[in-house]
Amino acid sequence: MGAGFFAGRFLNFDRQTLANFAIYICGPVVIFGFVSEMDFKAEYVLLPVVSYLLSVLIAVTFLKIGHLVYKDNRANLLALCASMGNTGYFGLPVAMLLFDAHWLGVYMFMMIGFTTYEATVGYYIAARGQFTVRDSLIKLSKLPSIYATAAGIAFNLLDLPLPDLFHTYWVHFKGAYVITGMMIIGVALSKVEKFQIAPKFLLLAFAGKFVAWPVLTLLFILLDQTVLHLFESQVYKALCLLAIVPFAANIAAFAAQMDLRPEKAATTILLGTVFALFYIPAMLALLGMGM
Repeated sequence: MGAGFFAGRFLNFDRQTLANFAIYICGPVVIFGFVSEMDFKAEYVLLPVVSYLLSVLIAVTFLKIGHLVYKDNRANLLALCASMGNTGYFGLPVAMLLFDAHWLGVYMFMMIGFTTYEATVGYYIAARGQFTVRDSLIKLSKLPSIYATAAGIAFNLLDLPLPDLFHTYWVHFKGAYVITGMMIIGVALSKVEKFQIAPKFLLLAFAGKFVAWPVLTLLFILLDQTVLHLFESQVYKALCLLAIVPFAANIAAFAAQMDLRPEKAATTILLGTVFALFYIPAMLALLGMGM
């Protein structure tokens, strides 16, 4: 993040170019590799649905809370901050420390639910209803992670081997994805002219991302343990990691595109990311997921 901030402020790095590199070049290769090698089970199909529905529930809840507290588009920004987590650029490096290749594949499969949420409900909230269903579907159809996941599942189910050359370069793609993703946050912050610290907004945003998300996730895990009996304990750990990551870097992009108080968005992302450096290790220890 520090390198990204320096590059954006003094070397004129462009956030969108870095984001396109991560989303359209590195991301699909990384996702394909993990999904193609995981031990795929039928119940895993439900995991993106779970992550999508949890995102929608938190977004709708905090949009209503935002409308009660604010009478302007701060309510929309609050809903985005509460519901969108940095599962890729921030969460993936942590997942690499915690899980083997199979469970990394499961983790990235869950991320499809978050990606779908961002491209549909999240996009609607950011745009304040200015975009049609068709626009959102077109946006979703252009996301390469969807096709990389489908290709990975096809290779997985057909038991097609990947050549050694792929694995050689896949390692480099994983490293590039993580480094580029973290730099994107720094570059985005470097373009902000001024930071806006609003204690009430920060408190509500932190309550959504760092309290509501873990609580709802633990409630779902309790439901599965006592009633549904669908998933293994490692799936629970992946779900918990998805729930405790900080605010998504894409919030800054949405805020800038939709004129949704970008300075406040950038400040919230920065403070949330710094907080997560301490919050995530503490939560991992509390949940028995130590590295």
